Amino acid sequence: MNLASLIALSITAATALGCATSAREAQTTKEGLVATPSADLDELYVQPDLNLSTYRKVFVEPVGVALRDDYVTQRHAYNRFQPIYPRYQEAESLVAFAAQSIREGLADAFKARGYEVLDAPQAEALSISARVTELYVNAPDRLSPWITRNLTRDAGQATLSLEARDAAQGTVLARVTHHLIVREVSRVNLASDVSNGLWLDSAFRRWAANCAAALSARRTLATSGG
Repeated sequence: MNLASLIALSITAATALGCATSAREAQTTKEGLVATPSADLDELYVQPDLNLSTYRKVFVEPVGVALRDDYVTQRHAYNRFQPIYPRYQEAESLVAFAAQSIREGLADAFKARGYEVLDAPQAEALSISARVTELYVNAPDRLSPWITRNLTRDAGQATLSLEARDAAQGTVLARVTHHLIVREVSRVNLASDVSNGLWLDSAFRRWAANCAAALSARRTLATSGG
């Protein structure tokens, strides 16, 4: 092997090592959480060797909700003009609905997994904080006072995040991020304020159930010695 070939091989090896190191760093958060595969959640990070078997109680904090920036103006691909009639759903109403739906969904999901749901945080309990960002409702477009329904493939979208902490110490134990699209893939549907509420609530609760299942799995693994 000549000198040029040796230099090229060394550069290739160094580059590969650098990529592998960057990939490992990208899979670990600043709190030391490690990426864990999940079939139901886009991103799931947990503490290495996380043992949740000692946690029997959970406190679900009030949920923060932020709408997508263009929700108020309602300008998107199918509606390029400022509506002159009330938007799909008033922002304050939508924020309150989403916050309540997700908090109740999380409480119900953890209760179904055998946790006692608390009214206030306490020692030896999990504290669950969830947040909704980029929330948007797609229909109906209110271009006239008579339009109350539209055909749509999805009712809306949002980015959902969750952190599980030790309620007493505040240590981050797990983190979830998931981009939610409220959609029935096989068909288009008539969307109204009522149907939007039903679809969003169902999707929020399904996400809550997936989060509770992911964390409960860490309790089951620890109990079984896995």
